[in-house]
Amino acid sequence: MGHRHPSKLKNPEVSHARARWLLRAELDGCEECQREGDREALTDLVFGGVFDSLLTGFVLARTQQWYSPSRPVQYPATVYRIAPIDERDFWREPTQHCMRVCTVQGPRGTSVDTVPALKELRMMSMGDRGFVLDDVVDGLAETEG
Repeated sequence: MGHRHPSKLKNPEVSHARARWLLRAELDGCEECQREGDREALTDLVFGGVFDSLLTGFVLARTQQWYSPSRPVQYPATVYRIAPIDERDFWREPTQHCMRVCTVQGPRGTSVDTVPALKELRMMSMGDRGFVLDDVVDGLAETEG
């Protein structure tokens, strides 16, 4: 690509450079870069890869938004269990499936075990992976905006 997307991202948990690039392209509305980034993310399903970085950032950002002293959570907990019902209903079925196996850990929900979700993603069709990626990137863009 011969251009840049100068947005500064708020979510430091999206640590992979190409994942950050894809998120900036999404925020800037650059369809050409979004398509390129989506293709890369959909095939990079390793721990520490593009999809993993996006998934980790999404889960940690959303977990912070869902925190409520009136609704305490004991960790470890699956993302699906701690997500509000209206959020879960917004996710498409493949995303719901991934969130049932993705676990938030740490004393205050500060880390994520994405390995089971990445394994499930590798078994999904490209179409279903795309649904999960869309839900994750849309959620990240929402937290950035």
